[in-house]
Amino acid sequence: MPRLIPAQLQTWTQGLLIQTPEAEQHSERFYRGISTDTRSLRSGEAFLALTGENFDGHDFVDLAIEKGAKMLVLNEKSEKAMSLYNDIMHGKNVPDLLLVSNTLKAYQKIAEGYRSTLLAPVIGITGSVGKTTTRRMIAAILKTQLKLHQTAKNENNQIGLPLTLLSADDEDEVIIAEMGMDHRGEIKILSNVARPDIAIITSVGYSHAEYLGSREVILKEKTDITAGMKSNGIVLINGQDTHLNAWALKFKKSTTVWRICNEYTDIGEDYENFPAFWAENIKIGIDGTSFIAKTSLDPQVAWPVKINTPGRYLIRAALFGLASAYALGLDMDVAVKGTQDFSNTGNRQRMVINKKYIMIDDSYNSSPESVTAALDTLSMLAGDRRKIACISGMRELGKYAEDLHTNIGYKIADLNINLLYLVGPESQWISAAVKQINPEITIKSFETSEEVANDIINEIREGDCILVKGSRIYNMENISKRIESKV
Repeated sequence: MPRLIPAQLQTWTQGLLIQTPEAEQHSERFYRGISTDTRSLRSGEAFLALTGENFDGHDFVDLAIEKGAKMLVLNEKSEKAMSLYNDIMHGKNVPDLLLVSNTLKAYQKIAEGYRSTLLAPVIGITGSVGKTTTRRMIAAILKTQLKLHQTAKNENNQIGLPLTLLSADDEDEVIIAEMGMDHRGEIKILSNVARPDIAIITSVGYSHAEYLGSREVILKEKTDITAGMKSNGIVLINGQDTHLNAWALKFKKSTTVWRICNEYTDIGEDYENFPAFWAENIKIGIDGTSFIAKTSLDPQVAWPVKINTPGRYLIRAALFGLASAYALGLDMDVAVKGTQDFSNTGNRQRMVINKKYIMIDDSYNSSPESVTAALDTLSMLAGDRRKIACISGMRELGKYAEDLHTNIGYKIADLNINLLYLVGPESQWISAAVKQINPEITIKSFETSEEVANDIINEIREGDCILVKGSRIYNMENISKRIESKV
C-alpha cells in the first residue's frame, strides 16, 4: 500500500494544506493510503470526500475522524471544511486538511501522481465488450512470471481506476487496469491518470450509443486510451474490427500498433506492415478451446494454447495476453501455460454441463457483439442437440436499436434455434426478423425473465443445449438459477 506524505498530495492536487503546528513539525508524517469509503477506511489513511447526485462524502467526515483518518481531503467550499479550518485556527487537535476545488479531480490527480512513482508497467484495457474477460486472461498469463495487481470487480470508471492504482504497491511488477466509460471524454481522463505502457482496445461496438451517438464517436472515445500513453508504448487492437483497422492506418504517433487476429486470413494485405498475432488449428468443444498461437514478430515460433472453457471469443483474449507477455519480454513457453488457469467470473458464458443438459449462462450483460458470440458458442457446443435460446432486449443502443436487434434475429434464424424465449419490448424486432427468415422456429415472448423461468423448466428435455443471455435490467440470471435448481 502507498505511503503518501502531505507535500506530495498538496503538489499533485494544487490544494491548500492546513495542519496543526504539531503536525507541521512532524517531518516523517505520512498516510497509509487514500480512502473514499468510511466502511473500509483504516486508521492512518487519508479520507477523501467524494460527492455525487445522491451522496456527499462530507456527511461522513466525523465518522472518518472517529476511525482514525489522518488527513481529510475536502471541498474548499463545504461547510465541513470551514468548520474544521476554524477548529485548527483555535488550536484544536484535528486531522490534516487538504482543501481542493473538486474532490473527484483531486482523487484522480493523486492517483496520477502516485502512478508516476511506480516502476511497474501499466496495461490499460478498454473496448465496447470483452474488457473483463481480456483482463482476467492477461492476468492468468502474466502471473506465471510476474507479481501483478489488477482491477477488482468492475472498478474501471473515474473512481474505480484511481482506486486500482492507489491499491498497488512497490512490489507489484505489472498493473492491469480496465477503463470503462458512459459518456464522452472519460477514457481520455483515465488514460492521463494511468499513463499506460500497453493499451488494449478489444472492440468498437454499439454499447452506450444512446449517449455517444455514432459509432465514429465511440471509436474516438475508445482510441483516446492513447492520450496519456508513454511515447514508447504499444497499442494492441482487435485486428478484425474495421473501425480500429482504419484508425491504425491513420495513427501517426510514435506508439507502435500490433493487431490481434483470430486467424491468419484476417490479417489482410493492407495491414501487412503491422505486427500481428493470430491463431491456427482452432478447436472448440465441451472440454474447452485450443489452438496454436503465432506472431509475425517471430515467424518460427508456435505456442500451443489450451483454455479449459469453450468459446471463440476466448481466442482473442488469449492472444491479447500472449502479445502483452511478448511485449514485456517474458518467457513465452511459460506464459502460454497460464491460459489453462483462466476462468470466467460471474455469469459470463458460465458453463453448466451434466447428463441432462448443457447450459451456457451468459446472463451478466448484453450487447450485439456479445449476443452474437454467445449464439456462436451455443451452435458449436450443441452439435445435433436441441438448441434453446433465452434472449432479452438490449439497452443503450440509441438510433441503432431496431437494426441491431433485427440482425440478432437473422442470426438466430440462420442457426436454426429450436426454441426461442424472448424478454423485453426491444425483442419484438428479434421476433419479427426470425419469423421473416425462419418461421419454423418456435418463439415464446414474455415481459419478465421470471415468466420465462416458470415456463422453461417444463420444456427442457434431456440432452438440450441452452443459452441464457441478456441485459442486466432483465435479470436473466433468474432463468439459469431456476434451471439449475429444478431440472
